[in-house]
Amino acid sequence: MYLNILKKDLKRKKAMNVILLMFIVLATMFVSSSVNNILSVTTALDDYFEMADLPDYFLSCTNKSLSVDIDETLSSAKAVDSYKTEDVLYLSAENIFYEGEKIAVNGGTNMVQSEMSLNYFLSDGSKLELVNPGELYMTESRADNLGIEIGDRLTIEIDGTACEFVLADKIKDALFGSSIVNIARYIISQEDYDKLLSAENAEAYYGGTHIYIYSSDVDTAISELKPISNNSVLVMDRAFMKYMYIFDMIIVGLLLVVSIILIAIAFVVLNFTITFTLSEEFREIGVMKAIGISNFKIRGLYLVKYMGLSVIGAAIGLVLSFPFGEMLMKVSSKSIIISDQNSIFINILCALFVIALILFFCYGCTGKVKKMTPIDAIRNGQTGERFRKKGCMSLGKSKLPTSAFLALNDVVSSPKRYGIITFTFVLCLSIMLMLSNTVSTMKNGGFSTAFNTAESDIGVTADVTDFMLEGGHKKLSEYLDNTEKKLAENGMPAECFQEIFFNFSISNGDIESNVLAAQGTGTTMDMYEYTAGTAPQHTNEIAITRISAENLKVNIGDTVTVKTIDGEKEYIITAFYQSMDSQGLGIRFYTDEDIDYIQAYGGTNMQIKFTDNPDDKEIARRIEKIKGLFPEFSNVRMWDDVVSEMIGVVDTLEAVNAMVAILTIILAALITVLMERSFIAKETGEIALMKAMGIRNGRIYSFHTLRFAIVGIIAVIISVIFALPLTHLCIDPIFKMMGMELAVNYVINPIEMCVIFPILLLFTTTISAFLTSLYTRKIKSSDTANIE
Repeated sequence: MYLNILKKDLKRKKAMNVILLMFIVLATMFVSSSVNNILSVTTALDDYFEMADLPDYFLSCTNKSLSVDIDETLSSAKAVDSYKTEDVLYLSAENIFYEGEKIAVNGGTNMVQSEMSLNYFLSDGSKLELVNPGELYMTESRADNLGIEIGDRLTIEIDGTACEFVLADKIKDALFGSSIVNIARYIISQEDYDKLLSAENAEAYYGGTHIYIYSSDVDTAISELKPISNNSVLVMDRAFMKYMYIFDMIIVGLLLVVSIILIAIAFVVLNFTITFTLSEEFREIGVMKAIGISNFKIRGLYLVKYMGLSVIGAAIGLVLSFPFGEMLMKVSSKSIIISDQNSIFINILCALFVIALILFFCYGCTGKVKKMTPIDAIRNGQTGERFRKKGCMSLGKSKLPTSAFLALNDVVSSPKRYGIITFTFVLCLSIMLMLSNTVSTMKNGGFSTAFNTAESDIGVTADVTDFMLEGGHKKLSEYLDNTEKKLAENGMPAECFQEIFFNFSISNGDIESNVLAAQGTGTTMDMYEYTAGTAPQHTNEIAITRISAENLKVNIGDTVTVKTIDGEKEYIITAFYQSMDSQGLGIRFYTDEDIDYIQAYGGTNMQIKFTDNPDDKEIARRIEKIKGLFPEFSNVRMWDDVVSEMIGVVDTLEAVNAMVAILTIILAALITVLMERSFIAKETGEIALMKAMGIRNGRIYSFHTLRFAIVGIIAVIISVIFALPLTHLCIDPIFKMMGMELAVNYVINPIEMCVIFPILLLFTTTISAFLTSLYTRKIKSSDTANIE
């Protein structure tokens, strides 16, 4: 009996059931793929690190700054179970060429090596075993950023000794393969490495050592290796290695949020459909109650229908979730090798969860059956009692055209019915606006303050290796001064500045921590953003991130000790600042503090800020002029573009935003068609009466279309008003995970927020409502007597 009822109901309401089925398919597909992906990425990091044989602790030293015997220190460290070392060459943009142009890593380091202490994986997933002479392998993310393809030729040159290479393949590098890591690893053969090493002073000036530590007691090992870490330019533990892949997690997490919103929309639509069905089938329910059928059995009849739809929809969604999940994974996680061994089980589990959730929700929605009585079948579903006016508008007092009055009166007279539609449209539009705000903010140069970097107009990919030596601070300052003079002589007055980074140990009594230390050359301390306190004004003062201060148990006014190659020195904390670099750990030195730059491990792009406030068009013109004046600059770009590259995932976020926009259009169209068909079915008598009174089809089309246009306008207004608060609510926690202390100052793209996305939603709903309203042509004036 249940199956016969289901079969008849599906045939009778094909359009509504098909649309509802599509919602269930989409919900299952998104939930299954997103949950599977986020679980896969979460667990895959540990699996990937094990496959790559990643260490528990990593240190990188340069020969020119090393003042300790590595082997002796490692041998005496009792907590070190095992270790590996490999020789590397730290090269600058002056040493590596592609198509005749220098290759520079923005704010990072070029590393060339022949030894392979870790496991690296080729584009086909196999492990890199052997490098032949003349071959070169580099990280996939870095090759893609530079536009280098397999088969392209590169040249590495050190003091006249040059080797030419062919890019044999792109590798996945678990340690430096993340999109936010500005370190490029190049692997060549031992023969080619020895040839480069034969250049004069190559080992002393460019050489360095990577140290991979494996230990079951990492904390003790870290304390035993302080002599090395204090002389290292880069130090990482497992937590920091995982942190470098946080954006891969964020993208997948955003897709999961989209799935949750889609489920919410599906449930809203489901609630509307069930409520509509119950109110439409008052006669059948009343008769069943009259003959003694219990509420539970009547509700079971409806559960059969939605069980059938949910099972079919979940099955289709499950099948589609596999290719869809693979597509999402390609977009969101290019840097990780992910095993899908448990994906089938997870997807099936998610599909079953969706079915159970839908049935539980449906059973709750059918609670209205308990309130219905046999008398409803006699009174056409009405009790005959109404204690308020049906509408709040007066036709006699209104100056609106007939169609507009009917549409507006219908909307304000049925706030619950149209409130549901408005809520679904608000959900659809809000996620688009949130992503738009996030992407616009990340693409804006002002977001550089999130990395505690001063704002500028232009970023220049300039080599800082030449300044990473004794006396480098003074040499860099002179270089920036000369650049400013040359720019001024060519009609471009500007300030030039450069950030240099170090890895220093900072302590407060017995509490010690390795942090990212920054110093700006050419800047003034008021060019940076502080969250509390005042900017350092003397050489013995520093600013510190609040996370580092909490770890060291210090506050503003306290004194900490910083260990450098020249020994220990005490500094007074005068301010807190926020930074998304290095897990939010860091300190900033006063601009004129004397630090030996031989300890530096890198820096940001050189920044140029014009003092005559040119507009964007003039800045673009000056960029071209600067390229001609300074041929040594390998890349000159707007600062906005530099900030986007610092984040590393803006392009991926834009792709996700575009996908969500397309999905929103589809959802808005489906919701509109479903609701309009429901209204037409429910209002058959009213439409027939309007036709009997002589109202033409065009007026009826207009009336039905304007209702959704009004709802769409209300949804747009609500979404735009709450877009920024919702963005703070949903996106701020993500940035706080990365070290942000204050609320993000989001940059709004007014064209997207107030024009493009709202118009897309309004256009979709209006066209969908109009096309669906054409179905009213089939209703005749004689249908006024038809209850159904």
